[in-house]
Amino acid sequence: MSIDQPTGAHFAPTYRSGTCARLAGIPVETLRVWERRYGVVGPALSSRGHRLYSAEDVSRLTLIKHLVSIGTPIGSIATLPLGSLRAMRDAANTAARSAGEGSMQTVRVALVGQALTERAAHDTGETPHLNVVATCADPAFALEQLRGVSADMLAVELPTLQSGSVAIVDELVEAVGARCAVVAYRFGPGTVVSALRARGHAVTQSPLDLVALDRLCRDAIHHEPMAGRPMSPLLPLEAVPPRRFDDRSLAQIAEASTTLYCECPRQVAEFVLNLGAFERYSAECESRGEADAAVHRYLQRVAGTARALFEDALVLVAQAEGRALPNNAGAKALDAP
Repeated sequence: MSIDQPTGAHFAPTYRSGTCARLAGIPVETLRVWERRYGVVGPALSSRGHRLYSAEDVSRLTLIKHLVSIGTPIGSIATLPLGSLRAMRDAANTAARSAGEGSMQTVRVALVGQALTERAAHDTGETPHLNVVATCADPAFALEQLRGVSADMLAVELPTLQSGSVAIVDELVEAVGARCAVVAYRFGPGTVVSALRARGHAVTQSPLDLVALDRLCRDAIHHEPMAGRPMSPLLPLEAVPPRRFDDRSLAQIAEASTTLYCECPRQVAEFVLNLGAFERYSAECESRGEADAAVHRYLQRVAGTARALFEDALVLVAQAEGRALPNNAGAKALDAP
């Protein structure tokens, strides 16, 4: 607590910026940026010129920090009254509790693999909300034995992952109408693991016990289904914009002094550098087959799309600083809305 008090104010607990930030659970730098850029609080000044934050300021910052941490844009809540912030927090907490209660609904799962089938046979009741609707010990016969079965999730345990494993898992998921699959394996190349995850499946190392399976199924059930569609709305590979800045220009931006209090210009420039490098790496990476090539094309597209977005961000930062960018393409982009 500060010993300074605002001039002419009645005695009330007040805090210097470091104490206020600590009580609100945010870095001092974040407090300064939020205050300067968004006007989240308006601290009083002591007779010595120190910023003094009230208990209400601490409450506002604590609420805003919580709401931002769950995905609320700070610009939409920065100037809301304290009562509105509390109402938003309470509504978010109620929604989270409801989601938690809903997560205990029964999940119908079809099991494929010798070890999983045996664990289900000796289930001791630790997973009462996991309803095993069908089992098949041998993955080679799973498609035939699961015909006519309907399940929310598929769980398959494979000794090894091969290039054809992705198609096999997708076919089994479609056969039982599952949201996606939980795939457990002992050995396999990282490219196949990446390809399975890109299809929306959860991949983990064997052995897989039923408690872990229950958790993985619930995580998948309460996320948007990804199997059978891209992970995100990416541009086609041929439509990914070309690089707007070369490495030399980005290095110059990263090293230039900034008028912004934070280090955003340097950080954004470095993001663009790293994403561009990974984009090139993915395009040049050797592939041992079509499955490998598909993964690398996907990664190239992800990196290129992200790189283009961060280039737009870099232009925005340059606008904020009134800075001319090093190359012509970037300078023209400053006229964009």
